[in-house]
Amino acid sequence: MLAGIEGRVALVTGAARRRSIGRATALRLAAEGAHVACLDIAGPLAGFPAHPTAGPDELAEVVASIEDRGGRALAVVADVTDPDAVRAAVERTTDTLGPISLVANVAGGTGFGLGAGPLLTVDEHEFRKVLDVNLTGTWIVCRETIRRMIDAGIAGRVVNVSSQAGKVGFPLLGAYGAAKAGVILLTRVLAKEVGPSGITVNAVCPGTVDTDLLNRDDAFVRVIDATEPGGFDAWVRREIPLGRMEHPDEVAAAIAFLMSDDAAYITGEAMNVSGGQTML
Repeated sequence: MLAGIEGRVALVTGAARRRSIGRATALRLAAEGAHVACLDIAGPLAGFPAHPTAGPDELAEVVASIEDRGGRALAVVADVTDPDAVRAAVERTTDTLGPISLVANVAGGTGFGLGAGPLLTVDEHEFRKVLDVNLTGTWIVCRETIRRMIDAGIAGRVVNVSSQAGKVGFPLLGAYGAAKAGVILLTRVLAKEVGPSGITVNAVCPGTVDTDLLNRDDAFVRVIDATEPGGFDAWVRREIPLGRMEHPDEVAAAIAFLMSDDAAYITGEAMNVSGGQTML
């Protein structure tokens, strides 16, 4: 068990999808003894109903899984880009589980099919939506939770999920990369601003993660399959020193570590969790 997590209340965004970093994080924190609020939009993205997201059944599943193992969990439906919805979600979590002291901002990604493609051809509305979901949503959740930590005198832990794409330019992922680069700088500024209150703010930067969002229909995967010798699988073996995609559980483990007492003196970092895919 990691010290410093048991008995604390954690808010995990993007927690519903079955094979995802968010669900893996919620389950890992629950296994460490945290009480976990599992937040997800659990429905279509506003303005983009054709782009699938996790459904309410998936959100109920992760909560049931935690409770079946003896943990305390709460399903919270909210769009992280909606300040009022996030504020209500934080208040409901606090009323039900107690004051939030651990936050994992996982909601985001490219799997909803928006903003992928050459930057000069990306639809401007999709570009804005990718920024909203990945960057603005992270800021809103940070604002609503950290304010309450400061008011309550809680030495909290915040971990934001960025990406290797936020450190290195990947073709076809320009909108996503811009948003995730913003998450890294947001993390570092917050770490400096709230450090005097005893709150740490860090980011993790996964590489190529084996989730439901990364599949053969993904624009990035299709291009790699079509242009790289041996296709996507060969590209993975060639580009990642460990020779395989990473598992969501491996990202969740890094998030849990950054929330533990062992990481109490780490803040403002953007930790690579990529199997050596990027070393910056």
